[in-house]
Amino acid sequence: MFTELTFAILKYGFLILLWVFVWLTVRSLYKDIETLSPRKSRAHRRKTRQAQKAAASPTPVPTPATHEMPVSHAAPTLLVIIDGPLAGTSVQLNAGAITLGRAASNSVVLDDEFVSSHHARVYPDAASGQWAIEDLGSTNGTVVNQQRISAPTVLAPRVPVRIGATTFELR
Repeated sequence: MFTELTFAILKYGFLILLWVFVWLTVRSLYKDIETLSPRKSRAHRRKTRQAQKAAASPTPVPTPATHEMPVSHAAPTLLVIIDGPLAGTSVQLNAGAITLGRAASNSVVLDDEFVSSHHARVYPDAASGQWAIEDLGSTNGTVVNQQRISAPTVLAPRVPVRIGATTFELR
């Protein structure tokens, strides 16, 4: 009833379907990992580098005569989340510390599996009079200006800080 040709077609058809299934499964897993990974893709890092190079090129920027001091020297008043699930959110910097992590008791709650329950804190440093950040023993660490920190670090305005998939800076 079935010829050898029919069995060969069924066998190779099944093999092709199996490989398509494996390919779709691997692609799906890769996309999930890429989405949840705190490390940006090569294309995103390349675009960021190109933007930084363009910003670093010597182009004269006119400064208004009404400002006596450049804005970069002004004391920061906001913690602004610039990338991640809470992008666009800002927190007022007052005299107290701001804690970041997954736990609901934090000032900024980051719903991210790469963030510890009590990940880091941003606080006014009494010694320097500036804002500082301290990693609270997190598993995946805190990255300030593309370098993982192990000790409390003074934060200058506009310096990016990455915790999991979230990036913020002081302004």
